[in-house]
Formats: sequence, C-alpha cells, structure tokens
Amino acid sequence: MIDIHNHIIPAIDDGPKTLEQSLALLRLAERDGIRRLVCTPHMHPGRYDNDSTTITPAFTALAEQVQMAGINIELAMAAEVRFSDEMIVQLQQKRIPMIGQWQGDDCLLLELPHQHIPVGTRIMLDWLGRQGVRVVLAHPERNRELMAYPERIFPMLERGVLLQLTAGSLAGSFGEPALNTARWLLDRELVSFVASDAHHEQRRPVAMSAAAQVLDQWYGQGVRDELTQTNPDRLTATLFGGPITADDPAMR
Repeated sequence: MIDIHNHIIPAIDDGPKTLEQSLALLRLAERDGIRRLVCTPHMHPGRYDNDSTTITPAFTALAEQVQMAGINIELAMAAEVRFSDEMIVQLQQKRIPMIGQWQGDDCLLLELPHQHIPVGTRIMLDWLGRQGVRVVLAHPERNRELMAYPERIFPMLERGVLLQLTAGSLAGSFGEPALNTARWLLDRELVSFVASDAHHEQRRPVAMSAAAQVLDQWYGQGVRDELTQTNPDRLTATLFGGPITADDPAMR
C-alpha cells in the first residue's frame, strides 16, 4: 500500500518527538503493508510554522536514518497545509511541497478546521484552480460540520476537490460519527484515497491494514486497491520518479 498522509518526521509538528519514535512508527508501517510513504508534516501558521525550508532538511535527515536502519519503505515529502490566508503567499513563493499531480494539475493536501467549513472556502478553491492547483482534502469525515451535513461536500467536489479518508476512521478509532460519514462518502463513490494520518505508534498508529479489511468487507478488493494503491500511486508518481508496476511489492 501507499500512504499519502502521515506525521512521521520527528520534532517538526505533533508527530514523533524523537528519531527513535519515528523509526518505530515506520517499522510499524512496514509491518502494516506500507511500501511507499509520503511524509506530510503540518504547515499551520502560528502553530507549526513549517514550509519547504524547514521540512526538506528534516525529511532528508530522516530518510538517511531510515535507509541505515534497513526499513523497506520508499519515502517522499509533501505537507499538510492548514486553510489560511498565509497559504496564498506560501504558494506564490513556492514554499509549499505539493503532494503530487492529478490530471496535469499540481495537488495540495489541504486541512480544514475540525469544527467547520470556513467562510471563503469556495473562493479559495476557485483561486487555487486558477493557479492550476487541485486540492486533496484531508479527513473530511472528521470535520464536525460535514459529520452533521455531509452533503456540504458537494460544492467542493464541483471544484475538483479529491477526498482522502483516515484509515483509523474506517477502523472506528475516531468514533461512530466519523465512521458513518466515511461510509456515506464511500457509498456515493466520492473518495479517492485512504491514508493513515499516523502520529504515534500507540496513540495514532498506521491502521492501513485494518482499513483495508473494512474496505474488503464493505466493497471488495477492487475498491480497496483503488483507494490504497492505484489512486495513491497515480497521485504521487512524480514524487517517487514513476508509477509502481503491477509486479511491484507495493501493489500487493
């Protein structure tokens, strides 16, 4: 499987505090069936003041340690970007590491506030579209407004937004409302990706294999493969230097 969203780089956001914790989380990801992983630390102005200038050296240092540790996961780098006015300046200054490409557009992994859909979201999405940037929306099933009114996702989908669910939501780790919202989105074939959003080996683990089992039970292997392998591979191929072939271990 390919994990396109997680917080595994140490001491850069609310993920692992130490290199040892990062390596433990990556070993867990390897055991869980992850073969490619895009590191996506928070870019959240005023809380986690990251951009490409802080993420790149931290990612490079981790990648070197992962190789030395013999962990069989191929790594790439992007960011989870919090919805904010600062995002416009960061994008114009090319300080946002993109999560890949989709239908010729650069893609940005966007996080909304957990409580609501901000005023101006549609305006921001329209502006991003004019810049040739498409949004991958992180964990919409955990947004409280969307839990209550899931149909409010449709104006975003009309603007080309792609949806990424959290594996733990499918495994029940975020409660029944998140699970029900995830199922509502999946039943309508609105989801493009499932990713771990892993933060910690025990408190916020990878859970991709658990999510894969749920997808198998609900929809079958074809949907599971599409959301955990095929679409993530298509999105991130430019980050890893090319698509994964059918006989690659990451496709198993």
